[in-house]
Amino acid sequence: MAESTALTPDFDSHPIEHALVATEVAPAWIEVVWSDGRTSRFHHLWLRDNCPCERCVHQGTKEQMFELVTVSEDLHATAAEIDATGSLSVSWSTDSPDIAPHLSTFHAGWLRRHAYDDETRRDRHRTLQTWDGQSLREPPTFDGRAIMADDDALYDWLVALDTFGVSRVQHVPCEVDAIADLVGRIGIVRETNFGLLWDVKSEPNPISNANTSLPLPPHVDLPTREYQPGLQFLHCILNETSGGENILVDGFRIAELIREQHPADYEVLTTVPFEWANRSRTSDYRWSSPLIVTETDGSLREMRVGNWLRAPLDVSFDMVEACYRAYRRLFELTYRTDLQLRFRLEPGEVMAFDNRRALHARGEFTDMSGRRFLRGCYSERDELRSRMRMIERARRERQVATTIASSPRG
Repeated sequence: MAESTALTPDFDSHPIEHALVATEVAPAWIEVVWSDGRTSRFHHLWLRDNCPCERCVHQGTKEQMFELVTVSEDLHATAAEIDATGSLSVSWSTDSPDIAPHLSTFHAGWLRRHAYDDETRRDRHRTLQTWDGQSLREPPTFDGRAIMADDDALYDWLVALDTFGVSRVQHVPCEVDAIADLVGRIGIVRETNFGLLWDVKSEPNPISNANTSLPLPPHVDLPTREYQPGLQFLHCILNETSGGENILVDGFRIAELIREQHPADYEVLTTVPFEWANRSRTSDYRWSSPLIVTETDGSLREMRVGNWLRAPLDVSFDMVEACYRAYRRLFELTYRTDLQLRFRLEPGEVMAFDNRRALHARGEFTDMSGRRFLRGCYSERDELRSRMRMIERARRERQVATTIASSPRG
């Protein structure tokens, strides 16, 4: 079907995969029927709030100018029809007979994409895929040369990282700034008190346990921050040591197991704030948060786990034993080898993971056996998902252009 010329309240393209075939105005909503037989209902206020016309949305910025308080509380649609372009055209009531009713036209592709009937919302929902050491034998692995050169390869990497929370990229040049170039393909590098890029190697005067040869227990970085980094990248430039095996654990799988098997502990871990502190010679960052953070619907949002960054527990007397029991339960699971991915990061490889989901750890290594040098940086989930959407947008634009070109009037 040819693309409709109706305005949309965003910069995206919206291929019309399912056409509007019928519409009916009800007292509080408008019901539409799609060509695949699905029915969607849109409340009058929702439609008016999303009117894409030039009076309601600035066409240069695509930011909304319409304000709900400027219309009557009993605003309602007086008519709705499918126009010649296949769009939904809606006329609105007015408080004054001297003012012409406002008219909104909704692009069919945009409307279907944003429909909020249960079936369409399920179609949009991202399925979380948790894993353990049995279901995922090694991190999803990609070619860094392809990622740097091709958006489709970049997209495949980002989808895997978003889905599983872990990945490995090979064939990245062993240069100190190469990690910045790779992350620049996604978006902005997040700066912290450690800098834009930072080194992981054994030092005589370390500012973190990461800069020693000690083993590191499963953890996320910077749980001490109000907003901990969403993504972490570790680039192996040199690894001549014995030991130092890399370990990854799906924190969301750990959370699922606790929820299923130990609901009382899960309640503690999702509701009681623990204290986190990063007290160094040059800075003092502190935050309090549950170890498992959930969304309002109960789905998992993030993990806050870092044994050496815990500050003294600050809860009521009656909660102390329950908190320590739940904390022990979580850490016992992180050490289960059947829940872990173990591998050695070699020069030219990058370990990329969701720092608010995947716990990472390291085995002890021997300084005398050789040198080990990793270069790291942070970015955000927002950057990853924005980049994915931009690639998807470009694909839709190509799809729309192809559809128009192949249509009889194209």
